[in-house]
Amino acid sequence: MDSDSSQSDKSNDPLETARWTNYLPETFGIRDAVKQSSYRWCVREGGMWGLATASGMSLHRLRMGSRPIVAGHFFFGTFMTVMLPSYYFCYRRREHHEEVIEAMMKYNKFGHAKEMPEEIPLQEHPFWGESDGSSESKHDREFRGMIKERKEWQKPQDQSLEEIFKEK
Repeated sequence: MDSDSSQSDKSNDPLETARWTNYLPETFGIRDAVKQSSYRWCVREGGMWGLATASGMSLHRLRMGSRPIVAGHFFFGTFMTVMLPSYYFCYRRREHHEEVIEAMMKYNKFGHAKEMPEEIPLQEHPFWGESDGSSESKHDREFRGMIKERKEWQKPQDQSLEEIFKEK
């Protein structure tokens, strides 16, 4: 009885956003591996694009008079042709974003939450100062970090973080 109630609690969890992973098989730890992966959204995105494109292609083949088995082969081929590159590009895009965020955190000297210093009172906070009326105040400062995505065949560029993060 307890296992049934815990299973229903897991399926009714409002914070669970990846319910589609519950349909994956538990053998070899596939379901747990996908749930723990930060790239599961790439699998979902690639799968949805592959499914939509393959459905359209197979319906088109059936409409044009192909046999159902041929339309099925086109479905599978189109699904794999669309899903795999879509997953790859999503994976690379997320990986690049993570590298940029890590570089920004390193530049701004952000560490793990366990290493955080004590919170500064608002009266002493460096960004909470009163502006003296001039257009240049602490509140108007903005930094932009532009790191172009490097392709695998391109040579790495050694840019310092000061060159990348410039004041607006």
